[in-house]
Amino acid sequence: MYAQLSAAVKPTRVLFLARSESSVRMDVKALRAIGMKECIHLADASSAIAFLRKEAEGGKIASVSSASLIRSPGRSSGNAVDLVVCDESLRDGPVSAFLTTFARERNLRAKPVLVLAGAAASAGELRAAGLSVLQRPYSRNDLEGMIQKAMSPMRPPLRYDVFARKKEASAKEASGAGSVGIAAAVMTPSDAPGKKKKGGPFTIMDWYDKGIAHLKAGELPDAERAFMRVLDGQEDHPEAALGLARLHHATGNEERMRRYLLKAAISCLRQGDALRADIIAGRLPERLGKNLYISEAVACLEEGRCKAAAVAFLDAARERADKPLHQLVARACLQTPRPDESMAKVCDAFERMGHVGTATSLRRRLLHYRPFDGCEPASWLDRFPRLKEAVYVANHTVQVWREARAY
Repeated sequence: MYAQLSAAVKPTRVLFLARSESSVRMDVKALRAIGMKECIHLADASSAIAFLRKEAEGGKIASVSSASLIRSPGRSSGNAVDLVVCDESLRDGPVSAFLTTFARERNLRAKPVLVLAGAAASAGELRAAGLSVLQRPYSRNDLEGMIQKAMSPMRPPLRYDVFARKKEASAKEASGAGSVGIAAAVMTPSDAPGKKKKGGPFTIMDWYDKGIAHLKAGELPDAERAFMRVLDGQEDHPEAALGLARLHHATGNEERMRRYLLKAAISCLRQGDALRADIIAGRLPERLGKNLYISEAVACLEEGRCKAAAVAFLDAARERADKPLHQLVARACLQTPRPDESMAKVCDAFERMGHVGTATSLRRRLLHYRPFDGCEPASWLDRFPRLKEAVYVANHTVQVWREARAY
């Protein structure tokens, strides 16, 4: 069972600061799982400070127009925020800009704060300022333990001088939110990896927590199985993909590590978190990170997942309006060992997905072995590429047979 927070330290109303709601979707789910009832999302430091000042003054905090508020029954906008949770970067810059002002104002800094960090270096700097910091990826037990620490009356005072010494964060620090931090391990206590949940089947979050616990315990095969169960239930789950990337980094399998980094970046893109996707892509070789969707399509084709490749091609076409779909498919398939076979499989996948017109167009353009000049097929046989291939094979067979008889 997961350790339950006592009522005294269980946050029911949380102010979440992050550049976008999609970038902290998994974190909000984890908070809800331990009892959070209400979340207010703000994307920039100025709005957050204005919000907290109004709250401290007893004003109507709901008047902050940029706040995205999700309330549960029985809660009102006048209830105090129990906890401030910060991502490493906000829409108007790094979170240090918010923390500097927050720590300077006496009526604000009494509020408990928890910062979610991605890299070990940035986590160390934040801890030096007296903040409670939780590194990603983490389990629910990690989250509960850090919330207890953040909300404890014995927590250390904030040291705003640490932020004052760094008035402007470097571009690297500004883009540090959500970085992968593969080699960093979260050393907080966790569940016994094999412990079975009581009261029902495992959820996706349960399997994710098990994966993290196994990973920390060094039980890599069990961790891999748990993370794969997460991806089986929710394919676009960036945290599980990052967990697998960290796992393969630990085993020295660089190719698999890059595969799951790519998957994590794609998941972030599909969730609308382009900034975090760019940060993760920065850890990939240039050939993979330059065009994430095409790289994902190639990887899916090599794995035999043609439908997933077709979906990636559609995403690439939406992102690259200047490139027709047939060009994207052709260039990607040329990176596979068998380009023609890959193209045929992509066309079949589009047809099974209901995109019959797209499949027909791709077959006409790609499978009659002519340059992509946009011209109409030279003969009626060009409209039936598989039949044309059969005719070529038959002609070749007859020719060989004739030559054999000549001797």
